[in-house]
Amino acid sequence: MHSRKEHPSTRQPQTVLGLTTILLLVAMLVGFATPAHARDGVRESTPIVAGTLIQTKVGFCTVGAVLKKNTAGAHVSTVTAAVRYLVLAKHCAPRVGDAVGLDGRQIGVVSWVSAKDDVELVLVPPEVTSPKGCYGQHGCFQGNMVAPLAVGRVILSTRGGERAVPMKPMAVPGADERFCTSGGKSGVNCNWMLETDRPGNWGDSSGTIAVTTGGRGVVEGDSGGPVVGQQGQLYGILQRAGNPPYTSLMQYLPIDELLSQLDHDYEIAPL
Repeated sequence: MHSRKEHPSTRQPQTVLGLTTILLLVAMLVGFATPAHARDGVRESTPIVAGTLIQTKVGFCTVGAVLKKNTAGAHVSTVTAAVRYLVLAKHCAPRVGDAVGLDGRQIGVVSWVSAKDDVELVLVPPEVTSPKGCYGQHGCFQGNMVAPLAVGRVILSTRGGERAVPMKPMAVPGADERFCTSGGKSGVNCNWMLETDRPGNWGDSSGTIAVTTGGRGVVEGDSGGPVVGQQGQLYGILQRAGNPPYTSLMQYLPIDELLSQLDHDYEIAPL
């Protein structure tokens, strides 16, 4: 798992896509937003959820949450209202405009990157079913069947195996609570607890430290994955694994810190 530390820095000239750019990207990417049913695995198929395994130029990473914008401009059309945003680790695709894929096809582009933390948003256009003879002209959006390609669920273990269950409201883990990670590579681990004793040579003072009591940590490919309660409450986004001798530790970014950077313009997407 990548564990590169991100230092605070001056905000780049372009760290977010504006509404006009979003509309253009939606129009261009509609052709990519057709259903993907080639794989049966819950982590490699649509709808995209927290815990889905996605691919970028640097390798595999895990979706941490699926958000939607709650601002007025997000609802100028049925298409923009169905746009979703994936929370991802910034080192997976570090530049605005970088492409993100699922099962061999492009499903979105990076639309925002944090100026100080290893986290970003990926814009995912909806699936748009156009009438016959309609090939992407602006007028073709009117009357189309529009469906989000990502939903507000998270992959957790159930009696029937791993399933995408509804993601619950954002929260903070209790002092003695056991909570979960849902890694695209390591799977579900609900043996994490808060760790107040940060190692002196951890090399990073940000985020929150947790320790697994089950002997199984996170691995490469889990970057950016969800940290959640056992009932699906969203606690944060996985930032890094512990290097030896701290392989039982991990660090995550509390979800409220991410929302603060986003001016609370986003919320968990509908089911």
